[in-house]
Amino acid sequence: MFLSKMRMVGAACRNPYEVHRTLWKLFPENPEAERDFLFRVERADSHRADILMQSFRKPENSSPNVQSLESRAYPLILRERQRLRFLLVANPIKTIIDESGRKSATGEPKKCRVPLIRDEDHRRWLQRKFDECASLETLIVDRTTPFYFRKDREDRFGKIQPVIFQGILAVREPETFVCLIRKGIGPAKAFGCGLLSLARG
Repeated sequence: MFLSKMRMVGAACRNPYEVHRTLWKLFPENPEAERDFLFRVERADSHRADILMQSFRKPENSSPNVQSLESRAYPLILRERQRLRFLLVANPIKTIIDESGRKSATGEPKKCRVPLIRDEDHRRWLQRKFDECASLETLIVDRTTPFYFRKDREDRFGKIQPVIFQGILAVREPETFVCLIRKGIGPAKAFGCGLLSLARG
């Protein structure tokens, strides 16, 4: 894997969905490829965004909207009982039955995602994500500025309320934990959620 830092400029910085589309352009064109990167906007205003990205392929600076790009190999070698500081911007949600009575293509009641609101629900959500591979030792939960986005192709607007998790964890199952980090945690990955950053405690 690779870990990259970059600065993006232009109107795309105002819309997390457009940030995601711009990042796609940093990789060699492959019609069969699925998204194999995660990212987080570290700092941003209406014209500039500093971005951290984790990817399976090494990005290439082929976008006029990217001013700088620095990449390094990210081997991600962990060991059992290792204690690490972590930072995660995520979108904690739960799935409920749609109360409007809509049906799926198979005739089943449609389900929809709704955000979790309370801090204790956020904590339980993250603990469930780590259940098979890590233990939380300390945890701080903070809300951050909502993400507002527009999908031009669908002419659809939306809002995501991300949560910042940070603290100290202990690794229990290194291989399972590495798989979780590579996959990303929770939904809304196309909007900058799910990238787990680790550092020595």
